[in-house]
Amino acid sequence: MLLRGKEIIVVEKEMERRLDLLTGLYYDVSQEEITRRHNLVREYMEKKDISVLLVLASHKEGYRQWLTGVDGTERPSESCFVIPKEGDILHVVGNKMAEADEETGQPEGALPDAEEAFGGIRTAYQLSAFTIRRMMEDGGEKRLGLIHGEEIRAGLYDYLKKFLPDVEWVDATEEFAERKAVKSLEEQRLIQEVTRLQEQVLEGLCGYLIPGVKEAEAVRYARYLASHLGSGGIDTMEYAQIELLSWKDRQIPGPLDAPGREMEAGDMVEIKLRIRGNSGFYGFIARRFSFGEPASREKEIWHKAILLQEMAEEKIKPGKTVAQIEKEIGEEAKKQGISLAEKDFIHGIGYCVSEGPDRASGLQHTPLQRGMVLAVEPEVMDERGNKACCGDVYGVTEDGVQRMSKSERKIKVL
Repeated sequence: MLLRGKEIIVVEKEMERRLDLLTGLYYDVSQEEITRRHNLVREYMEKKDISVLLVLASHKEGYRQWLTGVDGTERPSESCFVIPKEGDILHVVGNKMAEADEETGQPEGALPDAEEAFGGIRTAYQLSAFTIRRMMEDGGEKRLGLIHGEEIRAGLYDYLKKFLPDVEWVDATEEFAERKAVKSLEEQRLIQEVTRLQEQVLEGLCGYLIPGVKEAEAVRYARYLASHLGSGGIDTMEYAQIELLSWKDRQIPGPLDAPGREMEAGDMVEIKLRIRGNSGFYGFIARRFSFGEPASREKEIWHKAILLQEMAEEKIKPGKTVAQIEKEIGEEAKKQGISLAEKDFIHGIGYCVSEGPDRASGLQHTPLQRGMVLAVEPEVMDERGNKACCGDVYGVTEDGVQRMSKSERKIKVL
């Protein structure tokens, strides 16, 4: 343990964590990484002549944690960031807006009430148009960039238009999301650690899954393992998102159709893990287990699911887009007689289980770059309508991808 300024450096299991003495919160990314992210924002602002960037609904796409290095405790809808070209970033908690001064008609500033800065972030409890204007005067151009501007509340929209009538608004959501989607080496390492955690959960389940265990019990045990091994947070429903289905010679039920079903000898079990590590990053993996030797039709559909993963591993390359790759895999699957469920099955992963590049972020046509991290989860369907999903996470390299998981893809016979 090492005391450094307003933080303590704690080493746990050969991993360095920073403890903020002001808030009592742990930071699992380095200050160098946080500084890199802030610099990335400001480089973009400089390029686009944006004097202040306003990040709304900061829970979306993990912006709050991406900017601060730690998850917040406020309600997601009541948090935004005000980022000037220089100086501390202002994290506004709550939905209060500074009232106008009776004499001047201008809103009071929020900075005097802001807490002391930590890691380049200063926390305030009201948003002030006066503060934004002062930041703009320091930055030159009066251009307000918005990330997730579609989430702006009516009251905030009217407030900003009233007190900043001469300011040009610029949508920065998609353009900056592309830059954020490229992960640093530190971020890739943290996602790799989550991948290993998920593999340990799968290994632990192998010894727990026996006939007579209920599906819901197996899910609870998987969440217990995830928490014990270092999954972040106390909300295991969010931080350890687990789907587990079991069946025997019948159509597979949908999720939660039979949460209390007891598993039986001869059952097939499919598990999808989306677990969040202490670092805040999510991983993803989908595998199958079998109580005894699986039936030939189960082997066949799982073989097709693995083939789709191998197709993705071959086709994902820098310069290609998610939409292009999904189309190529769909066409190849059709040629081979593989029925592919109609859904988007390649997307970014990081502080959210699904983020850019994907359709939701508008980046499905954005060329992939080295450093992007993708989750691939196509679903194969058989003639009965049953689905099989073999899922993995990949890091985009200079000439292709590297699979992060070392877990075998074959059906694990219990």
